[in-house]
Amino acid sequence: MKRRPARRAHDRSDRPNPDPYGERMPEAMNRTSVAVANARLIAQDIKQLDLTPTDGRALPPVEPGAHLDLWLPNGQVRQYSIVARREDGASYRIAVLRDPNSRGGSAYVVETVEDGQVLGISAPRNHFALDEGADDYVLIAGGIGVTPLIPMARRLSERGKPFAFHYLSRSRERAAFLDVLQAKPLNRHLGLHFDDAQGRPDLAKMIGPPRTGRRIYVCGPSGLIDAVLDAAREWPSDAVRFERFTRDAAEPGAGAAFEVELTRSGQVVSVGPEETILDALDKAGVAVESVCKEGICGSCMVPMLSGEADHRDSVQTEAEQQANDYICVCVSRAISPRLVLDL
Repeated sequence: MKRRPARRAHDRSDRPNPDPYGERMPEAMNRTSVAVANARLIAQDIKQLDLTPTDGRALPPVEPGAHLDLWLPNGQVRQYSIVARREDGASYRIAVLRDPNSRGGSAYVVETVEDGQVLGISAPRNHFALDEGADDYVLIAGGIGVTPLIPMARRLSERGKPFAFHYLSRSRERAAFLDVLQAKPLNRHLGLHFDDAQGRPDLAKMIGPPRTGRRIYVCGPSGLIDAVLDAAREWPSDAVRFERFTRDAAEPGAGAAFEVELTRSGQVVSVGPEETILDALDKAGVAVESVCKEGICGSCMVPMLSGEADHRDSVQTEAEQQANDYICVCVSRAISPRLVLDL
C-alpha cells in the first residue's frame, strides 16, 4: 500500500533554481576541513561544537533551518542543524544529542570528539527554510529539535515578526541553549515546558485554532511531530512545516521488483524486492552521491522523467512528491513497472 506522503518542513517553490539534483549534489561531494573548538556538554547528553575552517577562510552564510553533513573519523556521516554562524564566518556552531539508539555517530561525537580534532563538513543545505512572508508564527521545539528553530527565532525577532517559541523537554537538565533562549531578545517569546514537572503539553492550545497567515514550525522527536500534525489536522496542509532527524519508515528496500531506465546511457537496471534503487545502481556501476541513506538529507535526489514513484523520503513536500519530478533513490521505490531517470 502506498503510504500517504507527510507534510514537509520546506518550500522551494519561490526559489530561482528549484532543481535539487543540480543544487545538492555538488554540495554533498565537497568537504571543508574544520577544527573543533569549544566542545562541551551544555545539557544532559548534549554536546556543543564550534567548527572552524583549518584554511582560515570564511564559511558560507547560512539561512535559518540549514544543516550540514559532518564526516567523522570513524567513517560515518551525520547531519546536524547549524545553530549559529559567527558574523565573520569564522565558525559554525552545532549541538549533538547522544541518541540511545545511536548507530555510533552521535555517541562518537558526545563521548570522543574534543577541541582541536579535525573533521569534515559539507556546505550548508536547507530543506527546512523559513517562510518569511507569513503574518505570525508558532515555533515548537522538542529536545535537540531546538537547534534549527533558534536561528529562525532570531531572524523573526530581527524582522519584528510576531511569534511564540515553545521549547519542550523531558526535564530542565535535558534542555539545551536555555541561556540563549532566556536572554534578550528571545525571552519575551519563550514558553518552557518540562514533562517531569508539567506532564503532557497541550499542543492544540499552543498552536491555537486554524488561522490564515500563520505558520507552525516543529522539530524534534517523531512522536512530537506526529502529535502536532494531529493537533493541526484542520489547518491547511502547508501551514505546518517540520523536520525529522530520523526516519520511522520500515525497511526502504521492501516492495515489488521494478526497473529503472537511465536516459543518458540507455541502460535498464532491475531493482529487486529487497534492495534500494541506490544499491541496484551501484551494482550496475552507476555512481550516485548519497550521504544519509535514510531519505532525510536530499543528496541522492535524481530527476525523474516518467513513471510513478512510491516516495518514502522526508525531503520533498507533499506537492513535490505528487509531481513525481524527483526521487530520492536511497529509500523510494516505484509504483509503476518502470521509472525513467535523468542519469
